[in-house]
Amino acid sequence: MKGRKTRDFVIVKPVWWRQSCLTLFLLLSAIFCSFVGNFGPLVGWLLTSLMAVISLLSLLDQVFEWSRLRIDRRGFSLRTWLRNQSLAHSEVEDFEIIQFAGRKLMVAHLKEPARRRLKSGDQPFPFSCCFGRPPEEVLSILRSHLDRTPRPS
Repeated sequence: MKGRKTRDFVIVKPVWWRQSCLTLFLLLSAIFCSFVGNFGPLVGWLLTSLMAVISLLSLLDQVFEWSRLRIDRRGFSLRTWLRNQSLAHSEVEDFEIIQFAGRKLMVAHLKEPARRRLKSGDQPFPFSCCFGRPPEEVLSILRSHLDRTPRPS
C-alpha cells in the first residue's frame, strides 16, 4: 500500500516525481517567458512572475504536503489546491471507479443525508483523490479503510 501509514491514520499524497516534473515545467516556463520579447516587456515580466509564483507554490506543496488524502477515524479528508472535501465514514456507502470522458474517475456513493447536504441528488459524488496513482490502488485503500460500523442517526 502506498502512502504513509501510522497507528491512527493513512495519508495518500502525490507521487513525488510527477509533482517535481510539474514544478520543473512551471519554472522552465517562467524562464522562457523572461527571454521571449514578442510579448513586450510588461507582459513578459507578468508571465514570468506568475509562472515563478505558481512553481514556488508547487514546490511548497511538495515540501509541506498540502495536497493529500487523509483517512482517519473521523472520515476522509481530501485537500487540494482548489478545494477541501471531508466525508465522514457514516456518510459513505461505497467508493467506485467510473468512466467519465474516457478517463477513470473515483466517485463516492453517499447515503441520503449526505446527498442532501452536498446537493448531489442521485448522482455519485466525484472524489478525485488519485494524485497520479492508479485509481485501482487508491480504490483499494479507500475501501479497506471504510469504517462500516453502525452509528445512530
